[in-house]
Amino acid sequence: MIDKNIECFLMQQSNTFLKPASEVAVLMSEHNVSHAKILLSQYKYSKVPVVNQDHEFIGILGWTDIINFEIQHDFFYEKSDKTPISEIVDRDAHTVQKDYTLEEILHLLVKEPFLPVLKGQQFYGIIPRQEILKAFNAFAHNFTKDYDIVERKKD
Repeated sequence: MIDKNIECFLMQQSNTFLKPASEVAVLMSEHNVSHAKILLSQYKYSKVPVVNQDHEFIGILGWTDIINFEIQHDFFYEKSDKTPISEIVDRDAHTVQKDYTLEEILHLLVKEPFLPVLKGQQFYGIIPRQEILKAFNAFAHNFTKDYDIVERKKD
């Protein structure tokens, strides 16, 4: 359970956690593997969200997904242009709705670089793990300015 003071402080900064969909590099489910490789390498991302034409969240695609697919299917360059990423995308990625709680996102961000945020099925944005760490750092930095630390008496 997260201390209410910590949760209150961090949730006050929650608008800085969310990177809106309009600022996130995404792949369209119709894109091919070659396009995905270019996007991932240009932006130096390990994973990106995948959406359809209606901007509904489909899943996440990363380098590991692409490489594993290529190894399993004896892939070569010519196939990259003909294979849609919809054949590779991880459709079981964890997501949260836009009214997420801090405990919910902390639990899910342990193993992921970001967490997709949805409004229904619509892709709303991402919460990068880096932004949560920045907020914790700010909290820790300012903690003694706002609170007195007193040693508990042991019974």
